[in-house]
Amino acid sequence: MAAPMKKFVPGLSFIKQSVILQNLRKFAVSLPARYCSSQNENPTEQQHEYEESTEEFKYVEKLLNNKMIPTPPQHAEYPTPSGWYPQTEEASKLPYFVHRNKFHNMPVYLLKKGPLERTKILKVDGDIQLFCEDLKDYLSMKYPSKIHYTHINEINNKVLVRGDYVGEVVEFLKEKGF
Repeated sequence: MAAPMKKFVPGLSFIKQSVILQNLRKFAVSLPARYCSSQNENPTEQQHEYEESTEEFKYVEKLLNNKMIPTPPQHAEYPTPSGWYPQTEEASKLPYFVHRNKFHNMPVYLLKKGPLERTKILKVDGDIQLFCEDLKDYLSMKYPSKIHYTHINEINNKVLVRGDYVGEVVEFLKEKGF
């Protein structure tokens, strides 16, 4: 009994991998020997010299994507016309911290799965239990007749709240200075 073939491409079946291998072998046989081995190189062939130029690279850099999102500019007054405002210094004094996403927005999202709606808060660092308690207190002040169910995922630093409370959670985070 032959040993099973090791997968060289994850996600491909054994049959697809064997067909790919057969095609590669056919292609390798059809190549002339001068392309297959570096030992057959003619030592008398001239090596072509080339010159590296960095002067023209400034034109190429304009076409490439930026690796980092730039820091937002300072404005005369907040919130800006779009409703954005920066984090305050008071937020860093709390035992928990909610980081902004890479576009400097709040990491609060609404998840819908059938009739279920859940509010998802990401990037919660520090005392996530205290954050959840403070959030529950805030929501119970706004909606005293409702019970607010939450789920804490400490490994992924996220909190789920049952229901559509995106606006209320954003208000809570604004009050805390995040």
